[in-house]
Amino acid sequence: CGNLPFRRICKRFGADVTCGEMAVCTNLLQGQMSEWALLKRHQCEDIFGVQLEGAFPDTMTKCAELLSRTVEVDFVDINVGCPIDLVYKKGGGCALMNRSTKFQQIVRGMNQVLDVPLTVKIRTGVQERVNLAHRLLPELRDWGVALVTEMGTSCHLRMPTAPCRLVSPGS
Repeated sequence: CGNLPFRRICKRFGADVTCGEMAVCTNLLQGQMSEWALLKRHQCEDIFGVQLEGAFPDTMTKCAELLSRTVEVDFVDINVGCPIDLVYKKGGGCALMNRSTKFQQIVRGMNQVLDVPLTVKIRTGVQERVNLAHRLLPELRDWGVALVTEMGTSCHLRMPTAPCRLVSPGS
């Protein structure tokens, strides 16, 4: 069930928007039930999104298309902030920040098949003190991203010590 119990507690304390844990697109496409459980929505979640991870445009687009037919969500978020080695070494998570062509293809492909807003979670950059986020924001806007959440650290610092902030790609 992933973070569903925690999301229900957050709703009781007044959260307006909730999002499921990161789900790996290849696992969803292979039908792994444990991965599908991460996308479960509780009836109290009035604005709910799912977060997807993947490294390849075709996989991410197929997954987005499958979700649009099978799961009721209000937005889909691409996790471009995951620092886990298993994800990073396959080109997903924060590695996409250095793969702008693939990143663009993923965003554009998913936008073509989704009927809900597409959002992205990024970090300040991949390497410490090499900020990429400010360069990516205008591109993300042009690619059709509705909202960006920026974590306040680089990928190599892993867990953030600085706060996250929401950024409209249009600003």
